[in-house]
Amino acid sequence: MVHIRQRSSRRLIAAALVSLGLVAVACGGSDKNSSSVTAGTTAGTTAAAPETTAAATATTAAAPTGTEAAAPTTEAALKPVAGGSIVMGIEADTSSPWRPSEMLCAISCHQVIRNIYDTLAMPNDKGVPTPYLAESITPNADFTQWTIKARAGVTFHDGTPFDGAAIADNLTRAKTGALTGNVLRPVDTITVDPADPMSVILKMNTPWAAFPYSLMGQAAYMASPTWLAASDNDDALKSQPVGTGPFIYESYVPNESFKMKKNPNYWNKPYPYLDSLEFRPIPDALNRRDALKSGTIDLLHTTNGETIAEMRDTKEFPMVEINNQAETGYTLLHVTQDGSPLQDARVRCALAYASDEQSIIDTISAGVGQLASGPFAPDQAGYLADSGYPLKQDMGKAQDLIAQYKAEHPGPLKLSLATTQDETNLTIAQFQKQWFEEAGIDEVTIDQIDQGNYILTAVLGNFQVFQWRNHGGWDLDQQYIWWHSSSSLPVGQLALNFGRIKDPDLDKLLDQNRASNDPAEKKTIAEDVNKLFAKQCYNIWGAYTIWGIPHKADVQGIGDFTLPDGTKGADGAGIAGTFPMMSVWRGGQ
Repeated sequence: MVHIRQRSSRRLIAAALVSLGLVAVACGGSDKNSSSVTAGTTAGTTAAAPETTAAATATTAAAPTGTEAAAPTTEAALKPVAGGSIVMGIEADTSSPWRPSEMLCAISCHQVIRNIYDTLAMPNDKGVPTPYLAESITPNADFTQWTIKARAGVTFHDGTPFDGAAIADNLTRAKTGALTGNVLRPVDTITVDPADPMSVILKMNTPWAAFPYSLMGQAAYMASPTWLAASDNDDALKSQPVGTGPFIYESYVPNESFKMKKNPNYWNKPYPYLDSLEFRPIPDALNRRDALKSGTIDLLHTTNGETIAEMRDTKEFPMVEINNQAETGYTLLHVTQDGSPLQDARVRCALAYASDEQSIIDTISAGVGQLASGPFAPDQAGYLADSGYPLKQDMGKAQDLIAQYKAEHPGPLKLSLATTQDETNLTIAQFQKQWFEEAGIDEVTIDQIDQGNYILTAVLGNFQVFQWRNHGGWDLDQQYIWWHSSSSLPVGQLALNFGRIKDPDLDKLLDQNRASNDPAEKKTIAEDVNKLFAKQCYNIWGAYTIWGIPHKADVQGIGDFTLPDGTKGADGAGIAGTFPMMSVWRGGQ
């Protein structure tokens, strides 16, 4: 075996970044004007291409006022002012129809469309699913039947009443959707309660104690049945969504702009405050930052470490940081593709040992972030500081594993690594290529994919190695669709188990957790899942994600959302990096 002299990853990265002008000064803490709020990925179809990711310990900053009392207030105790408009820079457009059962919905998609569609449930700041558009969500004794009652007095934007029939129509479509069907697979039947036209009864084929988590995401976006029926026969209507939400569709130009106006009849008063919203896709993170600095946009979302570090260190743009129940930024591996060397755990683990993720955090992410030991962030059930996953680069171990594989599989060993068109992500990919080839991979090619099509590539399984982020949330059941073999379909078919993992031990743990309502048991199960991932090296873990929401000084109300029952709402509604725009307002400088 030929031993390659190891080089300092940090020195190599730093030297390259200096030449590219990508080095930013790290700041020791967040801006005093920023607040931390909770977020996580739902059991809906949420996953996204990465920016440079990071995480920090989160606190909660949401106003506790009820919707029947005075309007929510900001940290400065300012009263919200109605009126005005906001332009938000988002990281990608959505390359699919805007119908809930058909959307290929990454983070930007949810940030836009949740202003049009309400969900049946939303989480409070404890991560507990709370009825939102639904008035109540009630199980039977063994969690094999659930009854969802529609909130009275709600109408869709086109005047269609929201009732049990509307819920049944939407959930039935979701159950038959190519992606959302994975979420609702345990549901056997969906019927309007014959004794109550406002209620729907769902019967399950297995006990499902965590079912309400699935009602916070895409599978539970409620669209007008009248519009759905019309758009069944008119493709042009599919890009003109109609919901019950705080804003009404106005116009959409793909890859340019999505505009919406205030719903004056929104059921959850006093929201919304703004008269209008516009979302503009700006895929490159640093270009998005520059658009805010130039005044082209009013706020943005980002996981780019350089941007977050810069905004922490400036007083010009306050920043909210969303980092609780965080996603993990990582490199996704397609582990069952025919003929792929990634079917062998030795090759997968070699890539893990070859990687120097701490160098990525220290240099490319400007020191913003916490090294990930697995898929679960520190405040999630299942987190382990030491899961058995290699946290430090060990090139010698990586080379030994590749040598063992090559001894049994002669011939060139090649891999393809996919990333977005974001320049920071490309830089990370270039160093991954260097590390993997130093470990013994003969050739690593880098494929850049525009972010609008990035999630489509993932769901079709057309990749080997893929930069990614996912797996936020409160309950292990929210990861079921991403990891269970029932969601692993052949390449070319839409599947939410992107890495096409087929592991009976993992399936068993996920099934056990789904049926359990015991917190202690669920914690143990989640920890066992973490250890299994470490042993099998199904993914290359990077850093726990932190989302920065820098904004102009007169943009207020981010994180001040209150649920109808008067409890604090969790920004993100369980979808990492997103927040309700209905509570945002302008003024108070």
